[in-house]
Amino acid sequence: MKKSIMAKKYLIVVILLFSFLTFLEIGICFEVMWHGFSGYGDIPMKYTTIGLIGSDFLVFFIPVSVITIFICGIAMQAKKIIKRRELFLICICALAGIGIAVGIFVIAPDIPISRMGRQMTAFLIDYFNWMEYPVP
Repeated sequence: MKKSIMAKKYLIVVILLFSFLTFLEIGICFEVMWHGFSGYGDIPMKYTTIGLIGSDFLVFFIPVSVITIFICGIAMQAKKIIKRRELFLICICALAGIGIAVGIFVIAPDIPISRMGRQMTAFLIDYFNWMEYPVP
């Protein structure tokens, strides 16, 4: 009885974790694009070499982390630490969390978590001078 309750709680945590990561990633991607396409109406700026590396790191860090989590789950299944059914349920819940986050973002785009990702990205771009005015 207790094992099934804990398993249900674990699956809910997986859904919430992946929803949080998806909201954060959406905010990061929007801010990187917003800065890159001159979203503030000023003279268009371009990313410096370090800015390209930093923005690529920000954009790809979460997806690479998620893929690493999936690979670790598959490795745990291969070593028979978890069962295939459990791994399948975890993957379904992770995809459900991603889908829920994207659906909520389409309906209400100003979610505090994605706003936090945008503010964090804007701070990093401005603080480390990842953008500069193009020199003709």
